[in-house]
Amino acid sequence: MFVSGATAGTAAPYDTAQQTRIVFDKILARLAEHGATRDDIRKLTVFLTDIREYALFSEVRNQLFADSSAPPASSAVEARLGSASVRVEIEAIAVRVGG
Repeated sequence: MFVSGATAGTAAPYDTAQQTRIVFDKILARLAEHGATRDDIRKLTVFLTDIREYALFSEVRNQLFADSSAPPASSAVEARLGSASVRVEIEAIAVRVGG
């Protein structure tokens, strides 16, 4: 499954950590609609308005996958995201095996 370019929209303007939580919630909800979970996520591509805020994103991601035996690979890119208040966009690739 591919979850393309999820953002927090107008929620939590300029707050990278909170936007990251919101985006992961959206991604997990989309995966759940198809019977998948965070453990099925294999790859994340992250777009940050300011790459210096990577640590803020990383802290939230690490909390989400803290007890995972195989956290997803990830790449981060600095990019313009349309609005200065949108700080993070995340794409996810998930593979659901079985069931």
